[in-house]
Amino acid sequence: MKAISLPKFKFKSLTISLIIGVTLLFTSISISIAQDLQQPWGVSAYRRIGNIVYAPVRLDGHSLFLIAAEQKKDEADQLGLESIQIRRNRIENRLKSQVRFLVENRVAPELIQVVTTQLNQQIAVQVVVDGKPTKPIVTVTALDAEIYGLTEPEVAEEYARQIRQGLLEAVAERQPTAQRSHLQWAALGAAITALLMALLAKGQQKIGKARQQLRQEFRTQQRLLHQQQTTDTEEANAPEVSQQQLFNLRQQIERKTFQKRILQLLLVGVGVVGLAWVLQRFPQTRSLGILLFRQPFGLFLIGLSIAIAIILSHLLIDWLLSKWIGTEDQFSAQQIERRRRRALTLSPVWKNVISFLWLVVGVIVAYSLLSLSTGVVLFAQIGFLGLAVSLAFQSSIKDALAGWLLLAQDAYAIGDLISVNEDLASARENFGIVEEMKLLMTQIRSTSGGLTTLRNGEITIVTNHSKDWSRMDLTVLVDYDTDVKLAMKILGQVFETMQSDPVWGGQLLSKPDILGVEKFDQYGILLKIRTQTQPGQQFNVTREFRLRLNQAFKDAGIKIPIPQREIRHRE
Repeated sequence: MKAISLPKFKFKSLTISLIIGVTLLFTSISISIAQDLQQPWGVSAYRRIGNIVYAPVRLDGHSLFLIAAEQKKDEADQLGLESIQIRRNRIENRLKSQVRFLVENRVAPELIQVVTTQLNQQIAVQVVVDGKPTKPIVTVTALDAEIYGLTEPEVAEEYARQIRQGLLEAVAERQPTAQRSHLQWAALGAAITALLMALLAKGQQKIGKARQQLRQEFRTQQRLLHQQQTTDTEEANAPEVSQQQLFNLRQQIERKTFQKRILQLLLVGVGVVGLAWVLQRFPQTRSLGILLFRQPFGLFLIGLSIAIAIILSHLLIDWLLSKWIGTEDQFSAQQIERRRRRALTLSPVWKNVISFLWLVVGVIVAYSLLSLSTGVVLFAQIGFLGLAVSLAFQSSIKDALAGWLLLAQDAYAIGDLISVNEDLASARENFGIVEEMKLLMTQIRSTSGGLTTLRNGEITIVTNHSKDWSRMDLTVLVDYDTDVKLAMKILGQVFETMQSDPVWGGQLLSKPDILGVEKFDQYGILLKIRTQTQPGQQFNVTREFRLRLNQAFKDAGIKIPIPQREIRHRE
């Protein structure tokens, strides 16, 4: 068996290593393309020094130099960035116009000069083509000089040098030879992206099929557990194994689910990086490629980190619950069975809560990275949002609190046989096996197969028929001509045969309590017997006891009374 599974294991390991390695290589290449960004993962590259806000001026996605403006807040511009945005857009549009002019007129690089000049008592930077000056590109201000720590003429000279270098690179990238090279690299990147996405999609499909099979097996085990507690099948005499199988199957399903989610995140991440790579190959779309890389891929990394944190948290919960269940050396078999049921119930609830908390952390981190809000403003906004959510979902919060109380008090667990009602007059209104229990709701599978979903906040009375122990409470009606002592002796003998039976002996926890004559009925004498059984096995034991008692009464000649009616006729 090992010789057959070893090559598969090596193939899977090699495939996973290939995917991860190429993905990391591909990501590192994209990061190197965008390494000149001031803030790689933020939406905006704006920064502040006191009341001065500054931002980079870019051409074809490359940062050339920084410009500054005074921050002025008003009602229409809460962040005070409108002035710097207007100035930066104006400068970048002038640079793009110059590039188009140079490319359309096929100006030689040696004819392109960028000089500084005096304009309205300020130093400006303008392009000179073949000795003919054009419109100024940027005017240097005192704030620009302040963020650089230089004089205005020195800043203007630096601007001129950066602008000329940027223009020459932009013109060179738009030449036919460079365009063909960009197209080849883009095709290569698209092919690698398609290959990686195909491998990830195939792996996701395989994991999805495996998860579907595990879910089917889990439903089958639940159905067997339901039959075990509601029918007298001899195969359902080992509740420990059944509960352990359910617990293990749920863990496997969750692992497959998170494996699929990680592959989905990797699929999205590879697609985003591949598209950003292709867009960054061409100067016309490089800004869009960098923007695509900075925003969605930054969110992808946050999502991947949160997914890994959730997986590790779930593994920790499973490990803690496994330790909490204990071994047979620590607890009795009945206690271990109860702890397994509780672990099967608590595991998904705790995991959902931990997952929700991690998701909240991810949203906060993503919001803080994608905004310019300070910590105080951020927490104030989160507090206001939490208040609004609590008011909008009052009923859900009530259900969640009720669910916590039910879990803390161990009112019931998955696999328990319970009846839930709102008043004592309808004690068997909702009766069945607990199939699912969450913070907000509980699902009960009835004996007829119907699935009832109840909100935890609406559950007021719960009767658990399978916690700790159950009781067979049987009454038998015999004829008035019956020897009552003989009938009671047969009751005890039938019970002794069940105790010695290897199948049913384990379901009986105590000696029988033969109460004797319960009352005199209009049809016969009512005898009563009761005893403790394994949790949830009272119905199976009662049915088997009735079957054996019926045969024993027939052998002893004891008759079950038949209702009779006396008719009198008056002349």
